[in-house]
Amino acid sequence: MNMNMRNSGIMLSALLSLMVLTPARASTVDYVLDHSNSFKDVTDYLMVSISDDNAGQLDFQVKTLEMLEDMAGGNYGIQSFGLNFMGLSADLSIDDFLLPDGWRVQFNKGMSEAGRFDARIMGTGRTRLDPLEFSVRGLSLDNIEAGFAAHVAGFMETGGSPGSAFFYGDTLVPPAAIPLPAAIWLFGSGLLGLAGVARRRRHLY
Repeated sequence: MNMNMRNSGIMLSALLSLMVLTPARASTVDYVLDHSNSFKDVTDYLMVSISDDNAGQLDFQVKTLEMLEDMAGGNYGIQSFGLNFMGLSADLSIDDFLLPDGWRVQFNKGMSEAGRFDARIMGTGRTRLDPLEFSVRGLSLDNIEAGFAAHVAGFMETGGSPGSAFFYGDTLVPPAAIPLPAAIWLFGSGLLGLAGVARRRRHLY
């Protein structure tokens, strides 16, 4: 092996090592709830984001989107949320749910016409949230079954009267491409530049 090939191999190994040592990002999936028992048009009402920290805990965020936000009135927010766990609900306990103050979990409960869910996260009229954020221990993304429901209240209907409705859906949002960190590209460019300089020097002497 000549010196040029050896140097190239060292540089490539250094670049790969930097990529491996780059901290792993938490995996996140997003779902849109685009159906309702009150609104007949199919549009994006809520977003459910689920993050896996690869340490045995899932973090959830349920957020209303523009269509509902534009109708927000007093005491507006999410009052309950339903989800399924791929048949694992029997292995979960109340203690596995890390919930906001004033919220509780119930198992095998209905969410209007969306049907029954393994778990229903519930607040009250005084504890509505937007976004709703909570965590469940002992799960990974593979344990989540697509299909969610949310009860939202406190938006203003036509005529100015306060309203509430159930929203449901299982539309997966395609993940955006995650670029490599800029530091890796800069490091790689620097290595290639050094390799070019080294080759030119060998040719001169």
